Amino acid sequence: MDMREQLLKAAVRVYAEFGYHGTTTRRIAEAAGVNEVTLFRHFGTKEALIKAALQEAGRLGRPEPLPEPTDPATELHAFARSCFEQFYRHRNLIRRVMGDLVENPGIAPAICAEPGDVHCQLAGYFARLKERGMARGDVPPEAAAGILIGAILSHALWRDHLPQEPPPPETVLRHYVDLVLAAVMATPPAQLPATR
Repeated sequence: MDMREQLLKAAVRVYAEFGYHGTTTRRIAEAAGVNEVTLFRHFGTKEALIKAALQEAGRLGRPEPLPEPTDPATELHAFARSCFEQFYRHRNLIRRVMGDLVENPGIAPAICAEPGDVHCQLAGYFARLKERGMARGDVPPEAAAGILIGAILSHALWRDHLPQEPPPPETVLRHYVDLVLAAVMATPPAQLPATR
């Protein structure tokens, strides 16, 4: 691992634990096993390092890409599992970023402005379903993508804090995907091929 990558990974770990204000250059340097001068030599400022670290974490935390639509239920279930795994693995970091965005909106572009983000990818998939006549024309692809991503993200962030033991993630994700498919598919869900 090169020094830049080492610093980025350390910054993500420290940020996930302490948030923006608690992420000091001293803590990052200690976590990376370097001195602060090295940190400043590579990034110049704490803000530049945090932005670069969050952008890198967002890039590495993407689920597997969706294929061209042929079997929506199977493809979306696999995508939902992949999204959940990424969101759940980075849940503390996501919570910190969401909490810090109000006071530090400048960090948003580092993690929100990627053109290939999960929402855009999923909206594109729903648009292709619509183009192929597999999805209803009256459901905006962006809305279907937002509903599914929102449900998956919410479950990943709060699963550990629910008052009682939730069903296994696979069960919950299947319900989310099935509900969205029931809303958008041109063929009634009962007539879709079984994927279980």
